Amino acid sequence: MAHCKHWHNGVCKDCRKNCPIKKKLAAKAAKKAERLARETELAAAGGPGGAVDVSTEVLRLASAAAGEKKKKQNAAATGGDKGSLSVPAAAPLPDDDTTAELREDSLLEALVHGKRVAGFARELFRATQALHGLDALWGGVLDWAALLHDVGWVEGQRGHHKRSARMIRQNLVPGQDVPAELRAYAALVARYHRRRDPSRRQRRFAALDATEQRAVRQLAALLRLADALDYSHTGAIGKLEARLDGDTLVVKVKSALGCSAELHRLESKAELFRQVYEKEVRWQCKGQGRA
Repeated sequence: MAHCKHWHNGVCKDCRKNCPIKKKLAAKAAKKAERLARETELAAAGGPGGAVDVSTEVLRLASAAAGEKKKKQNAAATGGDKGSLSVPAAAPLPDDDTTAELREDSLLEALVHGKRVAGFARELFRATQALHGLDALWGGVLDWAALLHDVGWVEGQRGHHKRSARMIRQNLVPGQDVPAELRAYAALVARYHRRRDPSRRQRRFAALDATEQRAVRQLAALLRLADALDYSHTGAIGKLEARLDGDTLVVKVKSALGCSAELHRLESKAELFRQVYEKEVRWQCKGQGRA
């Protein structure tokens, strides 16, 4: 072993306790002790007689892991064909278990977000009762639409409002059994929580009678406002109070995290409400994130 330049007769006169050689020897001894302890543990787990050849087994596993890693590196470098030009390896497709986990995570996030939105929608439904005049059955439609409006995210963001509508209509959301008499209406309200406004040019909406079309438009307008109030999906707004004041719906929110993103989104999502109810929307935010 190489010694430091001050090493003399087995003693490092200048370095003393901080000698780099001593540090290396101590680290090597600690690593050996750790390995021996691990091998003892594995031997005990091998059976009553400790018949497993631990050192051989550890080396075999380490070698196999190293070989597998090297194979993956070579495949990535050569594109899987030694006789072909080097091309970047294609990204591996996720297996079924990984895909299922991603879908479960997306569904869980959509339902947590939906629960908050449903609470906001319920308060907005109550505050605008004098305007829409809808009964508790339509309130249930709004509840289900708000809870499940984002479940289409399990297959990605693009077009998720249409997938959400299909999943509600066909009762395909795991753990959520939408009453049969509400599904068609809840699906339409969820469908219109974003993008296009309800229109008679759309087949399912056109199939409703005039009273039902009016109710779906009214509920979709409320859902858009409620959805905007959890735009960041973080629960930034903890409490909501809404009331009618003449020609204005006043929305008061409390937030300890800041709600500027939500209130900015509320402004853009309020257009359908203005068209349907012919009322303005004004908001107030109390808390650290005053808008």
